[in-house]
Amino acid sequence: MATDELLAKLIRKLQDPVPQYVLGCLPAVATIGAAPKKSFITKLFWVARCLGCPFIGLFYTCNVKIDETTIYWLKKSCFMEVYENVEEQIVAEKEIPHRPFGHHAMMVIHKNSTHSNPTVQRRLTARAASNNDVLERLNECVAGASVLERLSSLASAYYIFVGIIAGITRAIAPRACEDWPFIPLVLSWTLPAIYRRIAHGKLVVKDPKECLRDDIIYVERLATGDEEHHTRVLLTFLASTTVPWITILLAYFTPPIGYFCRSKYLTVICSVWSFNNILAYIHHWIGEKSDRFDTIISVWFNICGVFIAVALFFLALLTNENKWWVDLFGASCDILEKCPIPY
Repeated sequence: MATDELLAKLIRKLQDPVPQYVLGCLPAVATIGAAPKKSFITKLFWVARCLGCPFIGLFYTCNVKIDETTIYWLKKSCFMEVYENVEEQIVAEKEIPHRPFGHHAMMVIHKNSTHSNPTVQRRLTARAASNNDVLERLNECVAGASVLERLSSLASAYYIFVGIIAGITRAIAPRACEDWPFIPLVLSWTLPAIYRRIAHGKLVVKDPKECLRDDIIYVERLATGDEEHHTRVLLTFLASTTVPWITILLAYFTPPIGYFCRSKYLTVICSVWSFNNILAYIHHWIGEKSDRFDTIISVWFNICGVFIAVALFFLALLTNENKWWVDLFGASCDILEKCPIPY
């Protein structure tokens, strides 16, 4: 009988608005983790990696131009740096040590590239023509997002914005002693990816490695003094690391005010994200050779992504269930004496 009652209560809980907020935020997770991988399992691995490390998902969104989304998925051996040999007055080529993005960003040679030396200019024009052919072929890997995909992203943005407003309202309300699903707040860092999906609607649906074949993309160094790419990467790292911690502040100041179990629970999630962001940022600073990290790091991020997904789901179930908090984590989670409105 007790088991039947518990099952019935769980079913009622799943029908509450709180778990529905989790479902509403799922498109945001899928958007941040969209990748042109072949198998469904590989796609899920990438989603788990982005959920386990926000910096990875936001790096692609905030640091790769819309017209170059396909080449992000290529490894460093697909690029060749073109530079001028001043002594011999010729254009030379060499392999690049890292993928040309973020702190190591380089510019794809295009038809507008100019040089005062006619010989150098002819070489640049030839490389630009080769790049144009390759990029046109890579554009076949890109498709426009459907209306359903854009609407699902818009629904996630709605849940996140409503969650932010509701969270702030409960934090500043004097006696609003009511629990609230913090999942939309925790996932607010996905908003840049949602905006990009809704506004631009471009998806890389096919692996660019298959379209590139054995061709090479020619790149050149950015102009001296161009530091925008460094600033953008640093801001992406800081935003993906600090924004989730705002949720803990709101949880702390939501009545009953204090560092109770919900704040500690969120602290664990944010700590995992912060550690992984630092790890991913250091890895990017050292230099990436492909869109795949070292095996150990990849496995770790995937494990963390699964852990975060499970933790967020249980956080939704625990909302408004103080007894479940106490049963799982002990008497320190009991807030009935401090909260004038029973849960």
